[in-house]
Amino acid sequence: KHEGHRGRLRQRFLSGDAVSRSEAAILELLLTYAIPQRDVQPLAKSLIAKFGGLEASLQPLSMSCAKSTA
Repeated sequence: KHEGHRGRLRQRFLSGDAVSRSEAAILELLLTYAIPQRDVQPLAKSLIAKFGGLEASLQPLSMSCAKSTA
């Protein structure tokens, strides 16, 4: 069931599938690169719900990166 999910997720995004362009789907795709071997869809949905959107979900990460390079 889950075999190849990341590849299908990536392929849907690259093909321009409208569902793959939702904020949760984009965040899920980004998380697949950061968190290997784990289902990240629940985390993506949780972060979107908690922070209210993709941009707000990414802000804590960018702030953390900025602090580590300063």
